[in-house]
Amino acid sequence: MKKSIRIFLAAIFLFSGISCKKTIEPPAANQAVSAFENSSVLKSYGMLGRQYIVMLPTGDYNYTTSQALLWVPPDVLKSPKTKNKYPLIINLYGQGQCGTNLQLMLQGNTMSEYIADGFNAFAKNPKDGKTYSFFVCSPQCPTSWGWSAPQVNVMLQTLIDSLPIDQTRIYITGFSAGGWGLWSCMTDNNSLTKKFAAIVPISSAAADHPDKITNVDKYGIACLNVCGNQDAFYPNAVSYTNIINSNKPPIPAILKTLKGVGHSAWVQAYDPNWEQINNMNIYEWMLLYHK
Repeated sequence: MKKSIRIFLAAIFLFSGISCKKTIEPPAANQAVSAFENSSVLKSYGMLGRQYIVMLPTGDYNYTTSQALLWVPPDVLKSPKTKNKYPLIINLYGQGQCGTNLQLMLQGNTMSEYIADGFNAFAKNPKDGKTYSFFVCSPQCPTSWGWSAPQVNVMLQTLIDSLPIDQTRIYITGFSAGGWGLWSCMTDNNSLTKKFAAIVPISSAAADHPDKITNVDKYGIACLNVCGNQDAFYPNAVSYTNIINSNKPPIPAILKTLKGVGHSAWVQAYDPNWEQINNMNIYEWMLLYHK
């Protein structure tokens, strides 16, 4: 397994000399979702927006792979044989980013766009004072809605097998349809749910199984729910936060209401300069929690 990790890191290190501008063309549409080779080693297909283009298996019958943008911590690129472990953010997008054109991932104030524009995906943990660099994986769903628990479970295991990930610091965020996918990861597969230390749903679409959102409390997962009070999904955000807090959990869920904001709270939330969670941004807030 360690050899596989080193091979992948060495391979992407070679790609680090490629231009990293946002305007690099992604693979052609008919190549964007290709057959995945049965290997625990991720392969890089170039770069877009300072992130590596990779293919992940999904376990899905119709769409067996997902192309994804992967941000790799600079320290890992400098030392591919590192023994250090790094936190991971799984990043699920809304309908506007679905399809086979990776350029869509860099539009609409997404986390991938903030990274493309210079955010190096790191934060200082207010609890221990240490600075942590994240892996950030943003899979693109080729259909018109989004990935959910069955696919995320397969993709996450591949990332764990292939990268030096700190398995006590795995986080997931998603906005709009990606928020629906996030809730699926909390309600549809308990073994998957247990892997996450914290979740950040943003302007989230309605969950399929809101009665099972109590799993967030049950498995000790921190939740930061961000939504505008002019968003049609705001009542869901209020309801889901209350469901988590109904049993007085050790980590109370937080609802961050953006007054006057509609279905666009991710514009603020993913901005590393948006420090509105007790003077923290969402990346600093995530680091407060680990398994």
